[in-house]
Amino acid sequence: MPSLHPRDLPLALLRRLLIFALIAGVLVGAAAVYLEWKGNAPEEIAELMATGGEKVLRKPLHPARGAPRVIVFALDGVGDGELRQAITAGAMPRVGALLGRETEPRLFEHGWAAPGVLSILPSTTFAAWASVFTGQPAARTGVPGNEWFAREEMRFYAPAPVTVTQHEHALEVFSDQLMGRVLRAPTVYERAGVRSYVSLQAYHRGADLLTVPMPSSYGRMMTRAATGVVDDETVGQEMYEELDDEAVESLVESIGRHGVADLQVVYFPGVDLYTHVAEHPIPDQLRYLRNVIDPAVGKVLDAYRKAGALDGAWVMFVADHGHTPVLPDDLHSLGTEGDDEPPAVLRRAGFRVRPFQLELDPEQQDFQAAVAYQGAFAYVYLADRSTCAAATVRCDWKRPPRLEEDVLPVARAFYEASRTGAGVPALRGTLDLVFARPPTAPGQDAAPFQVWDGERLVPVGAYLAAHPRPELLDLERRLEGLAVGPYGHRAGDVLLLARTGVQLPIEQRFYFSSRYHSWHGSPTAQDSEIPLLVIQPRTAGAAVRARVLRAAGRHPDQLSITPVILDLLSARR
Repeated sequence: MPSLHPRDLPLALLRRLLIFALIAGVLVGAAAVYLEWKGNAPEEIAELMATGGEKVLRKPLHPARGAPRVIVFALDGVGDGELRQAITAGAMPRVGALLGRETEPRLFEHGWAAPGVLSILPSTTFAAWASVFTGQPAARTGVPGNEWFAREEMRFYAPAPVTVTQHEHALEVFSDQLMGRVLRAPTVYERAGVRSYVSLQAYHRGADLLTVPMPSSYGRMMTRAATGVVDDETVGQEMYEELDDEAVESLVESIGRHGVADLQVVYFPGVDLYTHVAEHPIPDQLRYLRNVIDPAVGKVLDAYRKAGALDGAWVMFVADHGHTPVLPDDLHSLGTEGDDEPPAVLRRAGFRVRPFQLELDPEQQDFQAAVAYQGAFAYVYLADRSTCAAATVRCDWKRPPRLEEDVLPVARAFYEASRTGAGVPALRGTLDLVFARPPTAPGQDAAPFQVWDGERLVPVGAYLAAHPRPELLDLERRLEGLAVGPYGHRAGDVLLLARTGVQLPIEQRFYFSSRYHSWHGSPTAQDSEIPLLVIQPRTAGAAVRARVLRAAGRHPDQLSITPVILDLLSARR
């Protein structure tokens, strides 16, 4: 999602469609579009394009062992409230039929919907799915967001670009197994050691088979996308529907060729893509769940039923985050270019800011600060400027910045810019909280973030005790998961939280990105409460609930999903 001037919005939206389709795994068709545009055809991409709708990742496949099996429906961008509303309103009859009657709140004849399940922070796609499929927080997966700066490598990663416009890392998600290389925790597939199929998901290291849509369907989607984004009033769900629908078709065909998997992940990215650009994000998402997701789920269930494998399967619905409606204008979208955007604060504070490009030329390597955006959050990375005071001198990024000389001046500058408009008047009132922390060198467990209160750093727990913020759900613990660990430094030295949340009028919500109708990433319930719905067609709902709680503990969260999957795959009951 490049951060561009509003006049470039149609191009930005078109690029976003391409990028997120690549993220989802639709490399077969997306690469064809991209390579025709760029006039370049790397051998590894051409090979994947030629394979059609599937890629075998392991030869031979793990032998199919039979029940118990697990099917995971991974819904990108669908909050717990939205999924429950769709099911209880009868808008997802195929899912409802599998669940049976609701006997008490969240408990069904054959399933249970866990309450209060929170995502990690930030509640964004790449960080959250890394945690879903490893059971580890961002400070241990090494993936803190949709883009980030790895100071120990002096490298910017952007599998889902927000501040940069280049797409190479989005392509490498599948052509070069980028996320398998950067992920620092074992995946659920590696830990389970069973036959595993993955549809569309970027995290598939250790799986046996990856399925993607056919090139022709994606090409048609991109053609319609080019028309739809010219006038944002005409954006419809059809282009996204085709992405999700054709992916399921490819999966069903693979099941026909190879048989059912013991662990099947079915990822639906189209619902998230559509919600970002839909004029009425939440109502339009509910229609998408009814018209697209429920029929697609039904096709997968039918394939398992036809193979005689559904009765012995556990079925799960999970997500990475929800969505908060925002205004799609330059006032509320906090970008990168110009004197009225957040990077201007750094320049006014005397920092040379890393150019917003994926790769830099040698003469651009003297930057003293870097920025990565995550929707509700922004990460600010700072160098020890004593190593690179003069222009053209490259900073030693393996050294941490100095607290007094580098970190606190930046925290203070952003705090004052939001409080009074100092230096950058356009930022007045845009930030909710500014966090910073004593620096540590890469290779050491990073320290927890603290709140800058205008005078000093205050531990998050102490700050919240003095200034209660109940809408920022479990903020202290979730920030520790982002910050404290061997890769916690990848969340930056200064952390900015935009003012956002449905508790505020939409005119008072801001986000770090170019313009969209909805965004996410925040600690609020709308972004953070995700579904964990578990169903077993031959098991009573109370027994399903007991099984989930045995694996997840009394308070399941996003990190509980991998342990639950592994437990359900085991034969013990």
